This record gives sequence, C-alpha cells and structure tokens, in this order.
Amino acid sequence: MRIFERGPMRERRILLLPAVVLFSLALATSGCSQIKAWWNPDDDSSDLDDAANAHEGEPLPPPVANVAINYRRPGDALSRATVIKFFGAEVIANHQRDASHTESVVRFDGGVPIWEFKADEGTFGSLTGVGAAKYSLKSVEYSKVPTHFTQVLPEEGPPEPLDRGAYYVFQIERASGSTSYQAVKVLADGSLQAYNAQPRAGSSYLLCCNVTSDFPEPVILPDTTIQDTGTENPAPDENPGQSGAPPGEAAPALEEPAPTLNPTSP
Repeated sequence: MRIFERGPMRERRILLLPAVVLFSLALATSGCSQIKAWWNPDDDSSDLDDAANAHEGEPLPPPVANVAINYRRPGDALSRATVIKFFGAEVIANHQRDASHTESVVRFDGGVPIWEFKADEGTFGSLTGVGAAKYSLKSVEYSKVPTHFTQVLPEEGPPEPLDRGAYYVFQIERASGSTSYQAVKVLADGSLQAYNAQPRAGSSYLLCCNVTSDFPEPVILPDTTIQDTGTENPAPDENPGQSGAPPGEAAPALEEPAPTLNPTSP
C-alpha cells in the first residue's frame, strides 16, 4: 500500500517521493493502494492560526483521504475495506532491513474499527469472472461507500471524521486473498504521515521504513478559539486630577502561539 499526500507545502511533496518507491517495493507481490490527502491549493499550513481566526472559533475542517487501489493479479477485485482508529503509539523495537532502511515495531493504543464496507456480491455470489469489473475499484474516498458495496460499520450513517493527532490503520482486502495495510498519523495541519504496515501480536504492527522520531509524539493542535484581547479602551477616570492617575490605556493584544507542525518524512 502506498500513500501519496498532496500537501500545501512544496517541501512535503518533495520528501514524500522516496516513500512512494519504498511502498511499491514492499507490497509488489500483494497489490497496493495509495491514500491522498486532498488540499485546497490556496491553503497554507504555516497560516493555521490565521485560518482559525478567520473561522471565528469554528473547528478546522476534517482531513480527507482518498484511497487509490492497485491490483497485482489479473481479474482481482476489492472485497472489503476496514479503517481502525488508535489513540497513541509507541516504538518498541527497530530492525535494520538493509544499509539505508530501518523497520520499526510500533504498538498502538486502542484499536476501534470506525468504518468497514464489503462487496455486495449479488446474485452470482462471486467477485471474479463475469461482472467482476464493477468490484475492481481504482479508488475509494474515506466515509463514502462505493456503488455495489455495503457498509458494515457503523450500522447507520457515515463514520466519524478523521481526527488530527489520531492514528489509523487502513486495511484493504482483495478477492484473491491478498491484504495490505497502511499505518497513518494525522498531523495538526491535516496532512498524513504514513507507512506500510504488517500486523504483529495484539495491536502491534511492523512499519516500513525509517519511522520518524516524532511519529509516536502527541500532536499539538491549533487553538481555534478567539481570545479577548482587551483592545477596547477603558473608561477614563472621571477625576484624574484627584487621583493623579493618567487616563486608561488599551491593553496590548495577546498573541497565540503558533502550533507545532511535524514535517512529513519517508
């Protein structure tokens, strides 16, 4: 499974190019998929505070992920897709794969399936042969169930939006029996930091490759509330001559700290 991310920063697009090659090599035998985080080209992640103020305290829009699916076997099709949400991560071991690539075993906290859908096989009960093309989807947008598929989770309504600071594992199952996994961290600016993954014991996954040191660190989210800056002048003293105090002055505006943004790295 591969992840492409069209972020608002030119640097992020450049850094992600080596990751595309790694993801392709890791899953060359089982098919793969890529997840894109779609952006407005006018957005700039360096202006999160300004965007928050422009919305006058409203929350930032949720990130959007588009999963593009590839198939290595002729006639293969998508049978099921599952998204599992986690609330924390811990790197418990590192293994040197070769001279330039390190694999990491990461244990995630939580593990709640938030979205799942499966193929509606219809009358023939098969994802292969005649009519199988309708199940060979090239892409799936998170939270939107495609035609000829049935949502399993949640039972009613769309799934919850992707959360900044949360972790997700996207699981793609194919009719041929191959399954690919992608571990994703949603950053403060809505971009995705992602790695190919293979399940291990419990909620642990083997991530490839070169997991960044800040991957298990909490994300500092931008403050979308508007603070009272006290810009209005207080009423002047009615008798300044008696007290000797000068007329009231406007309190200086308070500056909100800029959020900590972690750049995406392969």
